[in-house]
Amino acid sequence: MKQKTRKIIIFISFLLFPITMNFLSPYVSIDGAMNGIISGSLILFAFMFIFGIFFGRAWCAWVCPMAALSEYSVGINNKKVNVKLLKIIRYSIFILWAGFIIAMFVFAGGVKGVNPLHLTDNFISVDSPVKYIIYYFVLLLFAVLTWSIGKRGACHAVCWMAPFLTGGYHLGRILKIPQLRIKTDNEKCANCKTCDKICQMSINVSQGVKDGYINTSDCILCGQCIEACGKGALSYGIKSIKNIELNKKTLDI
Repeated sequence: MKQKTRKIIIFISFLLFPITMNFLSPYVSIDGAMNGIISGSLILFAFMFIFGIFFGRAWCAWVCPMAALSEYSVGINNKKVNVKLLKIIRYSIFILWAGFIIAMFVFAGGVKGVNPLHLTDNFISVDSPVKYIIYYFVLLLFAVLTWSIGKRGACHAVCWMAPFLTGGYHLGRILKIPQLRIKTDNEKCANCKTCDKICQMSINVSQGVKDGYINTSDCILCGQCIEACGKGALSYGIKSIKNIELNKKTLDI
């Protein structure tokens, strides 16, 4: 039931992308910075950072419009990806983009205002022929990268939103704030590796089962591994670093 609900949500999000595209756009953030304006996209990215503190990268599986495209692409290319290599590429792109935004604010003389509807005066992102070209280019980019690289290839390689969610996730860990996680029960695990095969993010889930929880910011909490596990070894739960450290000490003893 949870998977059906999740897939309905991301499909609706995908259909709404022509309306919401500017609020997720890296270009709108740059254009706003060039004019000293905090755009709606920067506001949303800040929200993603806060969201990540409590829910990690659940946005990627439950809200992101590209989630539906990525999941439907699994039927074309279902191979695992080189997460470490693609992460280097993604963060290199992100650093250049974030650095450019900061530089543009400096050249503009600082922040001069806030406009959530910057470049979106009609409340709809795709409202002209040029924007339709941009819209289809973004879809094609994500589709081609995913089809050619593998599971969520575009998410791993070029997504500019993931670093905000990941940053929030790590801050939550540092502050020891309880976070939504996928908990595991090693005693119920049959070591069938089904969770590893179905994972959208190419995570070694079976290793996380031994650790007591999925300990990586790459986990998008889609819950497909929970549904696929026939032994009930995986489940959603709220975990804090304090509890995790206590569990580890107990296991060591």
